[in-house]
Amino acid sequence: MLDTETDLTTEQALAILEPYFLVVRERFVEAGYALGRIRLKCRSWMHDSPRHFAGCLEDGSEIVVAPELAELGYDTVCAIFAHELGHATDFTYPARFILQPDRHVRTVPPPDDDVAAARHWRRWLSEWKRRDEDTVELTADGIAETVMGVPIGYRGPCLLQAFGGRPRPLGLR
Repeated sequence: MLDTETDLTTEQALAILEPYFLVVRERFVEAGYALGRIRLKCRSWMHDSPRHFAGCLEDGSEIVVAPELAELGYDTVCAIFAHELGHATDFTYPARFILQPDRHVRTVPPPDDDVAAARHWRRWLSEWKRRDEDTVELTADGIAETVMGVPIGYRGPCLLQAFGGRPRPLGLR
């Protein structure tokens, strides 16, 4: 596998990456997801493997990127941001997205005042918390695809997110 390097400081990389992040985040906000307060941080420790350039905190409040992300093409940068914002949306709205067998996501409304619906939703929330890693990653892609209107695929020797490309292989970490 190839590895990406940069001479940029975290501050310089953030200055390059933040406009892309803001544009992609705005698409999620326009789609009705309250992600306007999510923070973007740049940390050198994030690039700990050839294909690891970004991550999202499990409460959906922050996306952390590696400075090396600034060395990648804009379509990959935007697709990675879309994927990470897919995670942020999934974490911010727990159990609201169901991954279908065709890898698309279906949005389910929160329960109303009906006791049976609330009980069903609590069961679904419990299952949501026990999802495997592939389901979590494919759900993030599905949310990103729905919001962006373009398939999230994987390209290159490290299989990084991109607009277009092949579907995410199961087991990819």
